[in-house]
Amino acid sequence: MTHTSNTAAHRRILVIDDNRSIHDDFRKILAPSAAADDALNAAEAALFGKAQQAPSSAQTFTIDTASQGEEGFEMVQRAVAEGRPYAMAFVDVRMPPGWDGIETTRQIWKVCPDMQIVICTAYADCCWSDVQEQIKPRDRMLILKKPFDVIEVLQLAISLTEKSRLLLESRSHLQDLEQRVKLRTQELEASQMAAHEKASLLELSRDAILVCGLDLRVTYWNKSAERLYGWTAAEAIGRLMSDLKDQNSDLFLQACDKVMQTGEWDGELQQVSRDGRKLVVEGRWTLLRDAAGQPRSILVINTDITERKKVEEQLLRAQRMESLGTLAGGIAHDLNNALTPIMMSIELLKLHEKDALRMGVLATIENSARRGADMVRQVLSFSRGVEGQRLEVQTGHLLKGIEKIANETFLKNIRVNSEIPPGLWIVPGDPTQIHQMLLNLCLNARDAMPNGGTLNLSASNHLVDEQCAAMIAGARPGPYVLIELEDTGSGMPPEVIDRIFEPFFTTKELGKGTGLGLSSALAIIKSHQGFIRVFSEMDKGSKFQVYLPAQMADGTPPPPPTQTEMPRGNGELVLLIDDEEPVRHITGQTLESFGYKVLPAADGVEASTLYAAHKDKVAVVLTDMMMPVMDGPATIQVLMRMNPQVRIIAASGLSVKDMVAKATSAGVKHFIPKPYTAETLLRMLDTVLHMQPAPLLKPMNLPAITGEHASHARIQLEA
Repeated sequence: MTHTSNTAAHRRILVIDDNRSIHDDFRKILAPSAAADDALNAAEAALFGKAQQAPSSAQTFTIDTASQGEEGFEMVQRAVAEGRPYAMAFVDVRMPPGWDGIETTRQIWKVCPDMQIVICTAYADCCWSDVQEQIKPRDRMLILKKPFDVIEVLQLAISLTEKSRLLLESRSHLQDLEQRVKLRTQELEASQMAAHEKASLLELSRDAILVCGLDLRVTYWNKSAERLYGWTAAEAIGRLMSDLKDQNSDLFLQACDKVMQTGEWDGELQQVSRDGRKLVVEGRWTLLRDAAGQPRSILVINTDITERKKVEEQLLRAQRMESLGTLAGGIAHDLNNALTPIMMSIELLKLHEKDALRMGVLATIENSARRGADMVRQVLSFSRGVEGQRLEVQTGHLLKGIEKIANETFLKNIRVNSEIPPGLWIVPGDPTQIHQMLLNLCLNARDAMPNGGTLNLSASNHLVDEQCAAMIAGARPGPYVLIELEDTGSGMPPEVIDRIFEPFFTTKELGKGTGLGLSSALAIIKSHQGFIRVFSEMDKGSKFQVYLPAQMADGTPPPPPTQTEMPRGNGELVLLIDDEEPVRHITGQTLESFGYKVLPAADGVEASTLYAAHKDKVAVVLTDMMMPVMDGPATIQVLMRMNPQVRIIAASGLSVKDMVAKATSAGVKHFIPKPYTAETLLRMLDTVLHMQPAPLLKPMNLPAITGEHASHARIQLEA
């Protein structure tokens, strides 16, 4: 049974009593007529000190009633489900035959724990202490004694419904607060996650990223900064940047001033890591400001460009070496032109010389000239990679020569000893290159003994078997000559040993070494199909073992070559083309001494003119490849256009490989390197002159080239 009035939800009251007259009593007190409402308002104002409201304000309660506990429990369930729970309930303690008031209260609190309960009881029903013991919590339950006092009922109704309202409002506020806290927590978690992601990105960056205050003390230090400088974040934070990276330089101070003045700076800095490594970094600094726009800190992003700078230096060195190679090629050409007449003059003089003393002098001059020619080839080999000769090399003799040079030129506190057993096997190779390789290794040993020491040189025959070869990179089974160079110098750590053969790698100060000595030595060893092993220990010296493939022989020096009669000419005319007058002179004398006639020309233009006038008489052409006005390849093309069957021998003191290729592309099949000996030249001439001539082709109708048109010869003929 329900009596509803136009009131707020928090004024809903449930009366559970098996006596229906009690229902009417509560309704009269709590939900009276309009006239009674004024009395109720007056009573409420008197009780709580509120201003009395207008009579039409309808301050009564909504009263619902139930006769049994089970019925009242179901009504409470429905009210909760509808979202309109009761504010309180008046429950009779005795309601036979169903639940009593205590059991009904227990069940109601299971579905509506915050509902306020008033137990209505007569004095004889039960005592207050018994009720308190049976129903808990006690703060939501009161006792109303029968018969009711109107004021007491009103007081309970007003107080408990207000309490329920405040509880609902506080709970609503609490829920709202919890929701706000939840949302704020989610926002903070998202913000923390974003900050964590940003921090993770900073940690994953390959650049050293750090933040410092305006006093230049570090406040942030990422993982890359730890790797680059060697200081952990815990060690770096709070310390001055200058303490960590040794930056007390003018450039560092200028960078600090500029970032404070303009807000940013970028450039390169020279720095030092914790372990003393020299670093080059590319810095990008930014001034950070607070919300008010005032400078707060400096963000520093440093990129390690140390290796890049080294590569750039190596490229510059390579460019310088390339320039040096070009220069060396030009010098070699001039030296070869100077040495050729000397060597050929010696051979002419020896033909008519009988005096032993003068023959000895000529032999000394000849040896010196040959040594000069070998030095020129060495320069070309270093600068352009000229292929060396393959001769039978007596390594023992080379080591003895190295020992003599070292003892004469090294500091007196360095002693060089050699142990060369007899019977060393023969090494097929280029003696000049092997000499250069051994000298490079000795110079390296000398530099490792700045305070003096001993360098021991030794050689022995060594047979490498399959098992030994399998354990050594680059080794093949077979006979080798093992050359050992052992010094008592400072030694090398393992990380240096791993890099000593890298081009341009050096542990010496800038300007004290090129880093090419050992790399050149390794290149020479590999070109001879050999290999090298290195053993070193700090402060105990180093040992280099060089294995060169050998021929199993007794090692005795080969007998001198037998003197055979050199081929002679039979009055054939040779067109000799060379821009060097001494070369033309001595070569001409040599040819004439051996029965040839010579037609000299200083350049390609003059040679073209002479050949046009005497082409029916010229038997063979000997031309230099490097000449001014018209070089060798151009001259060859002109001559072959004039006579496709012309016999041509090309000569050059430059790179043999390059010049042979140029001569071949020009149609020449015969080439001799400068400086050439008389025997080499005469035998080549004899070979060319006695070759089967090529089939005759239809001659070309070309006008003769006169002197006044000589400068345009190449253009006219190619047209």
